[in-house]
Amino acid sequence: MKKASTATLILLLFTTGAYAGSWLDSISDKDTQESISKLVTEHSEIADHSIPLSGILADKLPVTTEQALGGSGALLGLAQQQLSSADLSELESLIPWSSNLPDMQGIVGNIENMQAVNKAFESVGLDSSMVNQFVPVILDYLKESGASEGLLGSLSSLWKA
Repeated sequence: MKKASTATLILLLFTTGAYAGSWLDSISDKDTQESISKLVTEHSEIADHSIPLSGILADKLPVTTEQALGGSGALLGLAQQQLSSADLSELESLIPWSSNLPDMQGIVGNIENMQAVNKAFESVGLDSSMVNQFVPVILDYLKESGASEGLLGSLSSLWKA
């Protein structure tokens, strides 16, 4: 299987099967198509839990739900790599599907810095400057969900909000 970009796989893993299906039709390599389809099916429960955050992003910003899923997945993937265990545990309690990110890291690769986040945004058709619009919306969502000031501060610093 040819290696797909990290952001593309993140997008697919955070996208429901219906959206992924139409995208998969455009892939000509049958092995790649089958592998990606299998990944989406295996992780479809993640999309179910991500709808509130992606819906909020899509409502507040000029992005599609798919772009919201890809962008938030990239930012949360970076958080998974960089947060302390206490902050990560709190984040996982606020966004249940984020606990599945460690399982996916082997599949999609690690998002270890903001440069990788920016590439992920670009690969889903967003300018990397959109990160600056996503971050406050995600932080507001987390604050409304009961996030501690410590977690919000850590994420703000990590995402340079």
